[in-house]
Amino acid sequence: MKKAILLLLTLVISFSVTAQEESSWWVFGRRAAIEFTPNPQNRSALPLIANSTIDQDEGVGTISDENGNLLFFTDGQTIFNRNGDPMPNGTGLLGGTSATQAAIIIKAPETAGVYFVFTAGNGNTSPMVYSRVEMALNGGLGDVVPGVKNIVLLAASSEKLAATIQTGSNNAYVMTFGRSNATSVSTGSGDNNALFAWEVRGIAGPNVSFVLPAPIAQSANGGLPYFSTPLAATNGDRGMLRVSPDGTKLAIGTQNLTNQGLFLYDFNPGNGQFSGAGLQLDNGPVYGVEFSPSSQYLYHDISSSFSPTATSNRKLVQYDLCDQANIISSRNEFADITGGSRGTLQLGRDGIIYVTRWDQSWLGSINPETANPVYNPTAIDISPGQAQQGLPVFVQSSFASSFTVNDQCQGDATEFVLACLPQVAASNWDFGDGNTRMVTGPGIVTNTYASAGTFTVTVNVTNVSGDVRDFTQDITIYENGIVDPVDVTLLDYCDDDNSGDEIVDLSQFTSDVLGTQDAATFNISYYANSVDADAGQNPLPLNYNATLGSNTIWVRIENNTSPINDGCSAIGSFVLTVSSVPTVSNIPDYEICDDVSQDGVEDFDLASFLPTIAAQAGNPVDVDYTIHESQADADMNMGAIDTTVPYTNTMSPQVLYVRLQNINDIDCFGTAPFNLVVLNAPTLGTVANIEVCDDAPLDGSSDFTLSDQDATVANGSTGIVTYHATQADAESGAAALPNVYTVSGTETIYARFVNDAGCSGTTSFDITVQAAPAIGNAPDLTNICDGSVDLNQNLFELSVQDTAVLNGLNPADYTISYYTTDSDAQNATNALPLSYTVPFQSGVTTDLLFARLENNTTGCFNTSQFTIIFERCEIVFPEGFSPNNDGINDTFSIPGLAEQYNNFTLQIFNRNGTVVYETSASNYEEFAGIPNKGALAGDGLLPVGTYFYVIQYNDQDEEDTASWVYINY
Repeated sequence: MKKAILLLLTLVISFSVTAQEESSWWVFGRRAAIEFTPNPQNRSALPLIANSTIDQDEGVGTISDENGNLLFFTDGQTIFNRNGDPMPNGTGLLGGTSATQAAIIIKAPETAGVYFVFTAGNGNTSPMVYSRVEMALNGGLGDVVPGVKNIVLLAASSEKLAATIQTGSNNAYVMTFGRSNATSVSTGSGDNNALFAWEVRGIAGPNVSFVLPAPIAQSANGGLPYFSTPLAATNGDRGMLRVSPDGTKLAIGTQNLTNQGLFLYDFNPGNGQFSGAGLQLDNGPVYGVEFSPSSQYLYHDISSSFSPTATSNRKLVQYDLCDQANIISSRNEFADITGGSRGTLQLGRDGIIYVTRWDQSWLGSINPETANPVYNPTAIDISPGQAQQGLPVFVQSSFASSFTVNDQCQGDATEFVLACLPQVAASNWDFGDGNTRMVTGPGIVTNTYASAGTFTVTVNVTNVSGDVRDFTQDITIYENGIVDPVDVTLLDYCDDDNSGDEIVDLSQFTSDVLGTQDAATFNISYYANSVDADAGQNPLPLNYNATLGSNTIWVRIENNTSPINDGCSAIGSFVLTVSSVPTVSNIPDYEICDDVSQDGVEDFDLASFLPTIAAQAGNPVDVDYTIHESQADADMNMGAIDTTVPYTNTMSPQVLYVRLQNINDIDCFGTAPFNLVVLNAPTLGTVANIEVCDDAPLDGSSDFTLSDQDATVANGSTGIVTYHATQADAESGAAALPNVYTVSGTETIYARFVNDAGCSGTTSFDITVQAAPAIGNAPDLTNICDGSVDLNQNLFELSVQDTAVLNGLNPADYTISYYTTDSDAQNATNALPLSYTVPFQSGVTTDLLFARLENNTTGCFNTSQFTIIFERCEIVFPEGFSPNNDGINDTFSIPGLAEQYNNFTLQIFNRNGTVVYETSASNYEEFAGIPNKGALAGDGLLPVGTYFYVIQYNDQDEEDTASWVYINY
């Protein structure tokens, strides 16, 4: 079956783009109308919305002339002229008040100004009839020809009408769905089960057009005047009948309770023959049906609702018809609309399928030439009208496109996309401009047209099954606009009134943008940004209010004869500059420090000061600066000072005048004064010379914190002080000394002071490091062990060291003092008395004292140290004691033991060798005859007698002592 169908399609199909203009106006629903203007550049982004007088729930018909001007429209009962008034003989037509496709209008094939209006009634009991309208009647507004009104073709039919153009001619086929036993005089009986087709014929010579009264005999049905639809046997009166734009497919949608659904048949637009077994695509309630312009895709809705409710539902479904064996499996249910209801789907001349919405002021839309369509519920606002179930139906071949053409602009790459592209094995193109191309596989083909015009494009297509088809289509290539550059002398303006903006007439740029292009062909418009310019939206007024600064203006040039959405347009931009009257105030003084001459005259580099003036003015664009000696010269732009050479002032301060000139407008300038000022050098304070003593280590040098002199140098002014080793460095500010500076002997320090104005001065002072006295090293001192020594108080006469400390210096010029620590000696704190008494230091043999020798004149001093040597004195052990509390020898007292030994132990034994007493340096108590060890510990005095003792010194330099002592009372 697939092969037979494809063989049937092996014919030459020619499409006329101009036929689409007849569908430019749609009048439908409840006083709703839209216009698809032939020239999209003369409309907004959406079709023009207009009011009408129609009020029809379902089928309507509308027709425009070949230029897109509305001629008349009908609801199936009345024909209204373009003014919305009923034609004189245009009432009483037999179309249904609630018929799915109540009317369709077909242009007479060979008779200009003549149209046939076909109508169908409600249900299955009303006839299919036609009436003839001639536009020459009724003063050019048209009327139904008397005697050619309601001419019956079929006594009873369903609510379905469709039409297509006969291949190779201007004739047309009109068709319906009805009962097989119905005729022009008999309504027949039973369900609708047959397809009928009639020829609308024209004879070119005498320019005669008519409708053949007999249906075309169907060879597939034994020559009978109908084609049986066994799989579509139904009472299906509601729902659309659609023929594909290429005339080869027929779809029947039915929304009845029995055998409802969508059925697909074949049709031969060359001879009016139906064929096929009726492929059932859906078994739901189908009302709206439509093909894509290429006939590749088939769309329908599914809805049982007459009018929408909150819970009603409407689905939209797509099929790809390219692969005959897999049409059903290509089903794509792409929209599920809550609150939707049944309604017509109708192709527009823009290639979009529009979807009617009950009682809504919006039409939905589907972009049909894609495998992934998207439903847009708010595509066109038709308010204040409202849509109902019906949209106008047209001769479907008016919308046919054998291939899709994208970008029909001169110089652009025009794309050609064949319908059923996946089935294409090869294509051979002749683009009509001398260019040809052979393409293998299903690729998109491009051709760039060097010139504008109408071109006949032919393509020979071989599909994957080996079948060959030829297609011919006329396309128009439109001249592409070019944005020529704008004269730059027109782009700069001055805000003379200081209002912050300037009115600029944008139309003055139009002739530049057009250049040599035809003003009648191209529209020029201006925009605030590239997005608006590219989309052609929100154009600027020609009296444009340009604001201060740079105003980027985008210009769009578009071909107003092009139906292409972008109008074969180009965009470009230029910049309008609006400059304020340049002004400046409060220019800071140009200050220079006076040199050593202190004469108040200096050379000023005025060129280097100009950026300061510009910054104070806010750095305005397109401004030149000149400097003058008087206000008059600045105003007249005379006597400008040459800023390339130094300018010598004549007084201080001296007033000069700057002129700020907008380079784009000689009358746009401002002036302001400023002062040249020669600043006096700062007055520095006098720093006294500094003398300091050599400090440790005694190396003849000392560290000085130079910043200690900052306040004196600055002399009450604010600024920065630095110190230098030479006068030259101080004057230049080079080689600044570190803040902590080491001086040896006597050095001259040069101070530099720079005040806040940047002026500097220098001064100097000396720093001298005084030498410390040469102190002698005193000999060591030793304690005295004689009968009068008190080991608790050792006396040292420190003055015996004076001679050694003086080291031969005159004692009248120096002061000698002694200390126990070096820190005290350095700081002259806690001096010792010359008669220095110090307790014996048990366990210490030596100690240090420090001598300080200070010059009474300079205050410089030096220190040295000497050693005190503690020698142990001989200990005398008593041979007895009498612990009778008479105050004489009451204890076993050993003078010097505890003072000289800090780690001894003492044990006393009775004659039996038992320890009766024990003590040590840490808890020493003299033995008083009372035992603290053994059985008698703490139990009164020991008996009279001799006792033995042992002293362990625990000192490697001292032998232990063992002896006896006698106790007597």
